[in-house]
Amino acid sequence: MATSWFKYDGSGSITDPTNYNEVFSVNCPTPDVNICVIFSQVQFIGGVPRPIITSALQAEINSAFTTKVESANVRLCP
Repeated sequence: MATSWFKYDGSGSITDPTNYNEVFSVNCPTPDVNICVIFSQVQFIGGVPRPIITSALQAEINSAFTTKVESANVRLCP
């Protein structure tokens, strides 16, 4: 299955795949306080590529958001 980076659009739940858009380059400046991008397998919702947010990735997203510490699959930005 394909994988890609997805940028959070800031419009709602940080664990809702419809709030992410596929990106082909990652630019997440500091300070690291908000969700910037996540790395995930790709699914199509309404013909649009969206991330598959597994329970493990959801935990990683929530942890990064709470602790303000990035992980392998979650990057933060201002």
